[in-house]
Amino acid sequence: MRLLRCRWLLCSLLLATFAAAQGIPTPAQYFGFAMGADRKLARYDKIVAYFHDVARQSARVKVLDLGPTTEGNPYVVVIVSSAATMKNLDHYRDLERQLYFQGGEPSPAQRDEIFRDGKAVVVITNNIHSTEIGSSQMVVDAVYKLATDNSAATRTILDNDILLLIPSQNPDGQIMVTNWYDKYLGTPQEGGPLPFLYQKYVGHDDNRDMYLFSQRETQMLGKLLWHDWFPSVWLDEHQQGMTGPRMFTMPATDPINPNVDPLIYRLNTIYGQSQAAALEAEGKTGVIFNATYTNYWEGALAWAGWWHNEVGLLTEAASVRIATPTMQAMAKPGATPIAGPAPRRGGGFAAAFASPTAILPAPTDINSRTEYPRPWMGGKWTLKDIVDYEMTATFALLQTAAQRREELLHNIYDVNARTIALGREGKLGFGDRQPSYAAIIPLAGQQDGNEVRDLVAKLEEGGVEVRQATAAFSNDGHSYPAGTFVVPFAQVFGRYAKDMLEKQVYPLVRRAPNAPAEAPYDVSAWSLGMQFGVAVNFAHTPLPSDFTSASVAHPGFRLNAAHGSGGWRFAYTGVTGDEVINRLLREGLSVHLAAASGAAPAIASAAASAAQWRQATAGFTVDNATLPAPSSGWTIHQPRVGMYQSFTANMDEGWTRWVFDHYGLAYTTLHNADVAAGNLHARFDVIVLPDQTAQSILKGNNWPALPEPYRGGIGDAGWNALAAFVRDGGELVAMGNATNLLINKLPIGVQDIKHTLSREQFFGPGSIVHLQVDTTNPVGLGMASGTWAFYINTPFFELTNGFASQTTAVAARFPNAEVNASGWLRGESYLVGRAAVVTVNLHPGKIVLFGIRPQHRAQTRATMPMLFDALYWSAAQR
Repeated sequence: MRLLRCRWLLCSLLLATFAAAQGIPTPAQYFGFAMGADRKLARYDKIVAYFHDVARQSARVKVLDLGPTTEGNPYVVVIVSSAATMKNLDHYRDLERQLYFQGGEPSPAQRDEIFRDGKAVVVITNNIHSTEIGSSQMVVDAVYKLATDNSAATRTILDNDILLLIPSQNPDGQIMVTNWYDKYLGTPQEGGPLPFLYQKYVGHDDNRDMYLFSQRETQMLGKLLWHDWFPSVWLDEHQQGMTGPRMFTMPATDPINPNVDPLIYRLNTIYGQSQAAALEAEGKTGVIFNATYTNYWEGALAWAGWWHNEVGLLTEAASVRIATPTMQAMAKPGATPIAGPAPRRGGGFAAAFASPTAILPAPTDINSRTEYPRPWMGGKWTLKDIVDYEMTATFALLQTAAQRREELLHNIYDVNARTIALGREGKLGFGDRQPSYAAIIPLAGQQDGNEVRDLVAKLEEGGVEVRQATAAFSNDGHSYPAGTFVVPFAQVFGRYAKDMLEKQVYPLVRRAPNAPAEAPYDVSAWSLGMQFGVAVNFAHTPLPSDFTSASVAHPGFRLNAAHGSGGWRFAYTGVTGDEVINRLLREGLSVHLAAASGAAPAIASAAASAAQWRQATAGFTVDNATLPAPSSGWTIHQPRVGMYQSFTANMDEGWTRWVFDHYGLAYTTLHNADVAAGNLHARFDVIVLPDQTAQSILKGNNWPALPEPYRGGIGDAGWNALAAFVRDGGELVAMGNATNLLINKLPIGVQDIKHTLSREQFFGPGSIVHLQVDTTNPVGLGMASGTWAFYINTPFFELTNGFASQTTAVAARFPNAEVNASGWLRGESYLVGRAAVVTVNLHPGKIVLFGIRPQHRAQTRATMPMLFDALYWSAAQR
């Protein structure tokens, strides 16, 4: 039997060698240049065509098209392994699924088969940030080598690993960046920045969507990871700033998250350091770990793997000007070294944008130490350097996974089994003050039941099993009716479910006893129930023995409605109600909005025909309900919305467009010249200014590397046009830092308190806060009086003396105590009692100042209705 197997393997090897000899073209032959060549880029569509070509000729390679991207390009995964493995790919996928307890805990025999025959399944994602383009070039060389090389090292990888390779997590952006670079090649703008987002809606923030799954690309990746394949190792390849270390490898730095199994952090170190060791062995300098990127937060791609019991790795190579080399001044020998963290992606960009030949400043971190033994001292850096570093790091990981295959399978099995066992004991989070056995999400008593249903759907997209009670039950002194959702933590992804739903308590990190607490690298809170406006309880005692549950059946969104002599009316309790309102308005109907009264919800009503009502409620299950007749309120018509889009690639603007498109609100995009042209009120009722600084709105960017049509902001002419728009009766809605433009330039009685505080006094990089809402204010309709909001270093307000001709009101405020609900916030006391959302009626013009981002990353369903209300107010009549 063993002899036959050896003969079979030898035949497979000979066939693979023969196929390679028959003509799999090298990358240089296919593209006309070597990957990483100066000023040369392979575009995504041709890369995919090459992979299909390789797959037709190699039994080691298979290309799967998982669906269209946001812009309709193919989103592909390249699967690579030995010919023998590929022939039985479904079998090995089944073993990997059993490793993650899909279908229940494996029997002893199944477990032994997994350890004996299972493969190390490794997923590698590349180029999610489109200007970090090197990895999309490197993967071409990687696939060619794996398809054609017959060295012992490559055979070890192929025989023991299954590689799931995503050549670009943002294909649309890869094409956009390549086209932009090629267009300006040989000009002073070569390698300069794009003046618009490199993903239709979210740009750089596509790396922050791995639990909301709002974008098609993250939806497809989540399905691959946590519904189809369940890989054990995940590497995400990025680029960082230009002036510091040449590559970051794992481990990241403190703090760690208590919901992650500690073994995952240890494995991150082992596999990350295998990459660093391989780079050092090749004499590559500037490799650092334990810097900048923390071990705590959810959201980024491979980071999300930790709570899914996956080894999650990050590499960050130093950048160039897309494909144009950089030259960096050399650090002076004997200069006083400065030890510090690796620069973030922006490092050196301002100098780089001066011109394609600008000399970057010398590196300042030249202190040799454990995490950075051979610092980068400066010199020339090219796209080929990035490709080489990433190629070494990629194959080091694949080699280590292959060599440790059986140990890896044992480790992951143990983590999965321990997760379920600890979840059953209520002890998943080390350091928890009390046991936590499950999350309980009641439908009854919530502001909007549709957000409960969507929260459940988002958890399920992340691989979480959600149950639904088939009968009433009690827990911890609370009674719950049948239909209540229950998320047991005794499941393989219980850590992820727990971390998504509970309050985040960010650990204090101090480098010295008297040093100030270090701020988080990124946001410190993501509690999805709070962001959706959904109250979540936790079972601190085991669920009752007679508790029964079933898998969730999804009936779709529901609408409580009634029909009377005045037409249709429905409860307006959240942003899904805005979707129905927007459909009615687009039908040319007017909608009456009435504030909540006592325990009754806010009511929307419209004199719609039966056909119009069916069109407006398509996709909803309409429940006949007993609703009060509409009281006095506002009658609104479809607002004519202008949406300002600067040439600074503003992600908040992109997210706002996504929200408008997703919920069906019509709008027109306005650029600088459109604003400066004036006569705005003839075209618009309301203009939205997304979160960006007043300076960037007025002045924009003026880098020489930016083509002339995209330089500058709205200028004086644009501001004068906005001021005239308000005088003529138009409404300006400003979000986040854009509020300072209106506060500073209009005579209104509002002051930004945040602007007066230093970072040492106050800093909020991303936390969830309590919010109190005036539900009778036109911007508070459909809201709960007490809810949650996302706060991320944006203004908060105090009312000052205004003019008698103005009516200024606080639509939402921070409470007088316990402002912070989840995450890290320095100087919380400064927020106490301050205004978060302010309306100013100038009679006739109007202003709405959102200190918070009411639509932050499309996650904040709890506050999103306020944004729509603000737009409706512009076209409202009493």
